[in-house]
Amino acid sequence: MSAAVRRFHAIDSRDGPRAPREPQTTGISMRLSVKEVRFYMRNVRTRMPFKYGAATLTSVPILHALMEVELEDGRRSMGAAADILPPKWFDKDPNKGYEENVEDLIFAARAGARAYGEAGRRPGMVFDIWEDGYAETLKVGDGRGLNHLTAGHGSTLMERCLIDGLGMGLGKSYHEMLRENLLGLEFGRIYAELKGVAPSEVIDVAPLEEIFVRHTVGLADPIWTAEIGEGERLDDGLPQSLEEYAEAQGLTYFKIKVNGDLEGDLERLRAIAGLLDQKVGAYSVTLDGNEQYGEMDSFLELLARMAEEEVLAHFFASILYIEQPLERSIALSAELSDGIRAASVQRPMLVDESDGDLRVFGEAVALGYRGVSSKNCKGLIKALANRALARRLGEGYFLSGEDLMNLPVVALHQDLVHLAALGVGHAERNGHHYVRGLDHLSAWERDGCRERHGSLYRGLGDSLALDVRRGKIDISSLQGDGLGVGGVVDVEGMVPLDEWKFESLA
Repeated sequence: MSAAVRRFHAIDSRDGPRAPREPQTTGISMRLSVKEVRFYMRNVRTRMPFKYGAATLTSVPILHALMEVELEDGRRSMGAAADILPPKWFDKDPNKGYEENVEDLIFAARAGARAYGEAGRRPGMVFDIWEDGYAETLKVGDGRGLNHLTAGHGSTLMERCLIDGLGMGLGKSYHEMLRENLLGLEFGRIYAELKGVAPSEVIDVAPLEEIFVRHTVGLADPIWTAEIGEGERLDDGLPQSLEEYAEAQGLTYFKIKVNGDLEGDLERLRAIAGLLDQKVGAYSVTLDGNEQYGEMDSFLELLARMAEEEVLAHFFASILYIEQPLERSIALSAELSDGIRAASVQRPMLVDESDGDLRVFGEAVALGYRGVSSKNCKGLIKALANRALARRLGEGYFLSGEDLMNLPVVALHQDLVHLAALGVGHAERNGHHYVRGLDHLSAWERDGCRERHGSLYRGLGDSLALDVRRGKIDISSLQGDGLGVGGVVDVEGMVPLDEWKFESLA
């Protein structure tokens, strides 16, 4: 272990939060090299089951990656990245179980570390290292038969580490790095029509200081409080039913999942609409199909039934967009273009799970899709290019903010910092709903969040929870060096990946 890694380990595990420092960019090149990558795991249990599509999540590991980088002048810093490794999202192959899903994602992460280590062996700009590292990670994934959403995840972890490490080394925030193009981004190397578009043209003039929470309503979530059985009540200091969340947090944005069962979905949507009409009044919703449809006719029938039912009139009028209802193997089929266009005329459709390659959004637009989701697990640079393309295409084309049950510290903070730079004003949030606050973190990490991010979190007994007020969260404290993590990562509270076992989830 190098000295820089030991310093990171000691600072982030023992000595408390690092004091803010003045930016130090004078005379420092933006070129950097990759020195070392280390992986750690942390298991988390949900406070309630998260049912999405065919999967129900009750426990999940969070994979953390730490990358030591060296700036061209010899200064070293550490970048971090993290994501949960969920079942049946990256790969929905029915012949693969959850353990295989996790093994594939770990393989991709290690492949990404090797690829970026080689691409970053000599000093280079972030974009150049990313371009080579991304291509090599996919190539290695192809050799294992992985789809590109799975293989690409290994690259996105390294990409975030690289960006975070550069920001920590330069004393620059993500927004500042984009505004000054310290990453060396060239969108024209992704989409030819974006040649010459600068990152400063893609992001907002200033990062957002607050963002609306779009509350996930999972397929197993209780709608009314009265539905919760006596033995099912959590009583853990947080809301449980949709009714309780709406009242306690003043929510106005909601993400509703449908399951491909016409009558069952309609019955559930009527219940949700009744609650929102009564308890919220003015609201906006997004509809998530979670790849539950094998053709468009059934989904178009769902939209038609919603449009004609008086009890769903306000709810239907409040739909902002529809997330990919089609199974990924057919979602980009030209034969389905008429149905995709017919749906997008009513409510714009966005591509999500099929967005496994760099230029998918361009392909999807040609078929009738209007939007694409931003998820850090699919890549920051790709999301920036997609945002640039949406702006080039004009009104009606968009980038949305969606979640992968992002949890504090690393995954949540990095996702929020990215969306703040892009100016995405509302985003799906569900980690604080399915996991009890910051209980999964060490006491040291909770203290760091309490000290540095008191406007983002509130007290919850001896722990903390996301502080949602009037449907929003205050993210102003995240505008520090790098991607908003600032070193609040306790590796001693985790298990080195080589020592982690899948069976420990039980």
